[in-house]
Amino acid sequence: MKKLLVTHKVTDPEWWLANNSIEQAWGKLGVKYEIFTQKNSNTVAIVAEVPDTDFIDFILTNTTLATTSMKADGVEMETLQIFEQHTTQSSLI
Repeated sequence: MKKLLVTHKVTDPEWWLANNSIEQAWGKLGVKYEIFTQKNSNTVAIVAEVPDTDFIDFILTNTTLATTSMKADGVEMETLQIFEQHTTQSSLI
């Protein structure tokens, strides 16, 4: 599994929290996620565990499910940012 941090702005954060379609769009595909909001802002963040980053790239570029759902949820698509988790290995002497 790979962890991603996805951030974006929404038109109405309170409405988005109560009505977003993340479970319908991502939960049914086996993606585990947590939602975070920024206080006094319309920015939200999602930490998601996905099978791999190619999975997300495929979903976002080859299907309209994600983009249609996000637009219906009031996501400001131009603000969408996806960050990949990178782990480092440290050696102890």
